[in-house]
Amino acid sequence: MNFPEDSVVSREGATEIVIPSVHSVHGPGKRIGRVFFNGQMAFNRDVSVMFMAASTESRSMLDAMAGTGVRSARIAHEARPDLEIAANDKDPESCIYIDANSELNNANIESIADDLRRTLAKRVFDYVDLDPFGSPVHFIPSVIQGLKRHGIAGITATDTAPLAGTYPKKCIRRYGAVSARSPFGHETGLRILIGHIVKEAAKEDRGLECVLSFYADHYLRTFVRMTEGGSEADKALAQLGYIDYDPLTARRTVSEERSSKKSIGPLWTGPIHDKEFLGRMEAGENLETRNRCSKYLDLWRNELDMPYFYENDELASLLKRSPHRMDDLLEALNDAGKCSKTHFSPTGFKTDLELEELIDIYSRL
Repeated sequence: MNFPEDSVVSREGATEIVIPSVHSVHGPGKRIGRVFFNGQMAFNRDVSVMFMAASTESRSMLDAMAGTGVRSARIAHEARPDLEIAANDKDPESCIYIDANSELNNANIESIADDLRRTLAKRVFDYVDLDPFGSPVHFIPSVIQGLKRHGIAGITATDTAPLAGTYPKKCIRRYGAVSARSPFGHETGLRILIGHIVKEAAKEDRGLECVLSFYADHYLRTFVRMTEGGSEADKALAQLGYIDYDPLTARRTVSEERSSKKSIGPLWTGPIHDKEFLGRMEAGENLETRNRCSKYLDLWRNELDMPYFYENDELASLLKRSPHRMDDLLEALNDAGKCSKTHFSPTGFKTDLELEELIDIYSRL
């Protein structure tokens, strides 16, 4: 077979891949050359492999901004050889890599060199994976349009700084929502992203259910399943709300209406994981980041649904004392109510206890 110029053959997971000889390997990714590949996103692609292996109802998939087509090749080779996969990229040079990765893995991946919005205006899919360089906001309406009934979208956002409150004005411009710095800013950023998808889907009389949503490394990622009809759109919109955060007291308050200009939102306040679906996902032994996948699966399956978490250091600072050992803290909180670790932070936790009870337990521990 003919490999693209200046390419190398490597391996990710159980799949041989053709990638540019010079590519991004650190952080959220920088464009190096015309065809984009970020080796740091192996965990992201591993999650896609696990997800699609469990999503047996999906029959067709579009890799919306495919780059080298590595995600498509891995899903075809490691998870779903029966899946009809199309990989889209507006750069014709990317299609050379997509075709090479398809051939190398005996897959049947269709390469499309076109603008994503034009592709999704002409065709529909059971699953669309959108992993853009930067914000996904400009493409979300097209993704929703290109999904079949009850279709699933996997959407990545790497513009975490606006979403998590570093650049709140930019978040307002892009997502129509107020963000703010807080100890749980990555969760509110993720929920703002989901809330934006809800609002866009509602314009098409569609609602959504969150199947899996998470923060990792430098990005936010959500998998959402469309539900159909105006009543479903209304049901999803009803789960949008606001969070008020007081850094002086650590109080978080969730409300349906904005109470001040500083209220964070609108954002999704419902569950971000479908626990039944997560029960079908497995961290296969050939995944590139298998141990990390197994750890995150366990965290996601046990994570409580409230739309915020607390930080151990935050409460210690509030009470002017040293942080407790996490195991001791979680045990004490579970004796009094419900408590779980959170994937958002190794020193974070979620609990259904009222703040006053939480502080009392923390003080006496």
